[in-house]
Amino acid sequence: MFNSRVTGSRIKASLLTGACLVAMSTASAVAQQNPNDIETIVSTGLISSLQRNLDIKREAPGLVDAISAEDMGKFPDVDIAAALQHVPGVTVSRASNGTQTGITVRGFGPQFNQTLQDGRKASSASGRTFDFSTVGADFVSRVDVNKTPDASMSSGAIGATVNIIYPKPFDHPGFRLVGSASTTATDNLGQPQPNADILISDTFDGDRFGILIGGAYSSVRTRDNHLNTNGWQGNYLDPCQLAGAAAACGATLTPDTTKPIWYMQEYQLFQDNETETRYDGRLAMQWRPADSVVVTLDDNYSRHMTGTQQYGYSAWFNQGSLRNVQTSQYGTVTNFVQPGSPTDLDSSLGWGITESNQYGLNVAWQASEKLGFTFDAAQGETHTNPGNQLTSIGVDVGYGPSKPGGTNGADIGILVPGGHALPYPVNFGPGNNQSQNINNGMIGSHVLTMSQAGGLDKLQQFRAAATWTENDDLTFTAGYQYVGQHHNSVSYDDFANNAWQAYSGYGAASNNYYPVAMPGAPSPNCPASANGGNPCPAGATLPQNLFTQSISTSGFIGGWTQTPIPPALPKYDARSVLNYLQSLGNPQAGFIPGANTTCCTPAYTGTYNVIKSVSSVEQVIENTNAIFVQMALGTKIAGMPLKINLGVRQEFTDLTTVGIGRLPTELKVQDADHTAFITTFTPTSNVEGHNNYQYLLPNLDLALSVTDELQIRLDASRTLTRPSLGQITPVLNVPVSPRVGALTASGGNPGLMPYLSDNLDLAANYYYAQNSYVGIDVFSKNVSNFIVAGTTQQSINGVIDPTTGAAAIYTISANVNGPSANVYGAEVGWQHVFDDTGFGFQANGTVVGTNKPYDPTDLSKSGFAVTGLADSANLVGFYDKGGFQARVAVTWNDTVLDRFGQTQNNSKFGAEPTFVNANTHIDFSTSYDFTPQLNVYFTAQNLTNATMSTHGRWPDQVLDVFDYGRRFTIGLHYRY
Repeated sequence: MFNSRVTGSRIKASLLTGACLVAMSTASAVAQQNPNDIETIVSTGLISSLQRNLDIKREAPGLVDAISAEDMGKFPDVDIAAALQHVPGVTVSRASNGTQTGITVRGFGPQFNQTLQDGRKASSASGRTFDFSTVGADFVSRVDVNKTPDASMSSGAIGATVNIIYPKPFDHPGFRLVGSASTTATDNLGQPQPNADILISDTFDGDRFGILIGGAYSSVRTRDNHLNTNGWQGNYLDPCQLAGAAAACGATLTPDTTKPIWYMQEYQLFQDNETETRYDGRLAMQWRPADSVVVTLDDNYSRHMTGTQQYGYSAWFNQGSLRNVQTSQYGTVTNFVQPGSPTDLDSSLGWGITESNQYGLNVAWQASEKLGFTFDAAQGETHTNPGNQLTSIGVDVGYGPSKPGGTNGADIGILVPGGHALPYPVNFGPGNNQSQNINNGMIGSHVLTMSQAGGLDKLQQFRAAATWTENDDLTFTAGYQYVGQHHNSVSYDDFANNAWQAYSGYGAASNNYYPVAMPGAPSPNCPASANGGNPCPAGATLPQNLFTQSISTSGFIGGWTQTPIPPALPKYDARSVLNYLQSLGNPQAGFIPGANTTCCTPAYTGTYNVIKSVSSVEQVIENTNAIFVQMALGTKIAGMPLKINLGVRQEFTDLTTVGIGRLPTELKVQDADHTAFITTFTPTSNVEGHNNYQYLLPNLDLALSVTDELQIRLDASRTLTRPSLGQITPVLNVPVSPRVGALTASGGNPGLMPYLSDNLDLAANYYYAQNSYVGIDVFSKNVSNFIVAGTTQQSINGVIDPTTGAAAIYTISANVNGPSANVYGAEVGWQHVFDDTGFGFQANGTVVGTNKPYDPTDLSKSGFAVTGLADSANLVGFYDKGGFQARVAVTWNDTVLDRFGQTQNNSKFGAEPTFVNANTHIDFSTSYDFTPQLNVYFTAQNLTNATMSTHGRWPDQVLDVFDYGRRFTIGLHYRY
């Protein structure tokens, strides 16, 4: 909101914005006649908020881009991330349902950016990164994107520091009430859901006391269709595996190590139905006990809940089983057959709850005309799964062999056309009968997974600062800040006890059996007395009436060439399968056909239970103390005003991290599932890691007003970003049930040091008219201590691979501080309003580059490249006049190397890359004021039904394609 108070003939200079000049002059004249007649002038609307953004940008000591609310309780975009993507240099990341969650700034992803709320570090479920979808936009007054550091505020951001500023009672003296009611629907699913919010603010006792209270509820249901390959594994093939081979493969394969290839680990088609529900609450109280003191107490609460139902089809591939292989020019396996493959028909349920509460006390005391003090104390807590409930149930049923001798497997072949076409299976269905792919009367149990994940991120912080103002051109600030972060996370699952394999094997219809026990060699899974002395099925036969429904895949993913994918997906209730398997009873008390009595530790007794996953235990205690000094000086050079902002921040960080460690001692192939091992471990023990470091972080900002319209800026600084919490765990994590041929392990490193960046910006902005400017900013960042997820292949603790008789070779990922790199680029921006017509536009573009680009031909396991770098552009056209407002926003992002690592990453060539493909999104919004108090609004996101997709090392290695559809909201907004 933007307001001004008029006392007598005085009008505060901050009211001088674009189209309001005439109104302000009139208000000033009236005020001179009767100064008591006018108390407050309010300037609202899109164009007014854009002018405020320019005012903040122009007057800020460093490089700042701001987004202001059009009015109290009315943000210009439907969510914070949607607004941030229109800032030069900012791109957004999306969840699978299209929700915008995180941001990348100048090529530096979410972990390199820091989010503050009213200047305080915000707690987060992930510990370091921040999910902007958890913030209700209508509670926000302003969002500042600080691309250069402020020594008095914080550190931790090489990309940018985002400060979310909330409204307070003294911002809007007197009584204010705003509220809205709307409904949101998606074209993939329909099912409109309600949204509502209200914000009330009032001041009392001559504006010496104020209170603001607000609440919001929102709900949205989405459906996304998803093709996934889980990962492209680099390896070598025996020539006998290639199409046109002269001879069939023998029992032993001899790979040709001169020709690297990449094959897909899994082929999956999924449909996800998700419901997101969010509750938000805000309370702020302010008290002015004396004219020189303002006390602010505030509390922000949010509860974000998700529920997901997923249905899918999948097939798993092993390098040694591939036949008739063809490859592209890159070595990508584009056509192959895996004989006798089992088929999984998947169903899963997922639940998530994230609850956050951030509260604090701020005291601002102007002790004298020149001396002021600020004291701020706050605590934030974010709980993940606060009720400790199950967070997922996943069921894989299906048909086909999981060991040699089984029948009804499919000779699954996958064709990868390349270009903008979806990979598709050439053969599928039992015995290659595609018409019986689902609802075939032979579906049996395979695996059942359950998990219960939870965590707590707790932030305690205190800041004290003193400011001495010598005159309008000289200010000194000095202070101290403490931030203590305690992060704990743990998950429970049925992988840790291997109960997920209690009924693996696909059942009798697939002819997958345990061997009958021989005399003197009893087999708990198939004792000689059981089943009439006949072989015992591996896996349970399931009631076929559970699998009578299906989902058509017609038009499954828009915008891609739809090749002949399986025509339908199964649709069944995961809980029904769980309940049936548990109804079979306790296999330890008596023989149950299909039960795997030797799978689990402790033994499976008829009820699926979760136990603690020791590899998930993570505790981080990080305490940072900082002192800072800052000077703001105004002077002139050759008659041109020059603003100098000089700051220095000294930080001291002490870190303790705790985990639970153990080592493998033995691998055994699962009796019923020959694609998986079971691992035996040494006893567990607590493992601690420690680290401490200190850094001096200076910054210098120079702003020269060459003319009243032209401003030149030079900014130099040093910033840091701390390693992510997952990178500093002190243990080596080895999976309980790894796949055959896919042994992996990962380790953290508590001794990792922060990324350090020396930054330089040179900017020129020309403010040539009200609400209009054109600018360019060139920047360079020299970043050291890059963290490299190096991978090695080696044995662990002398464990033997029973499928080869040789030492088991694990692909081990570990983190180390490594090389340096330069990141450089330029941002251009242009905002223009066409006089008083109401029409205008915003346009910006960013180009970025580095001296360490990615080289896909480098197959070294410790290859390095800078991630996150992509060119981007935005164009927003708008109209705002006479109570009618309309806006169209076009956002384009180029292909970007997002990260190293894929969902399944067992490549011989280290951590395989994940690229996000180029995409363009178009959004539309409009509103109309029926009265000065009431308006109706409509928004449409993703008008062109764009999809999100990723690929691996080479362009033809499709990883994920998400079709999440359009999202529409219509509602009413009221203000008083």
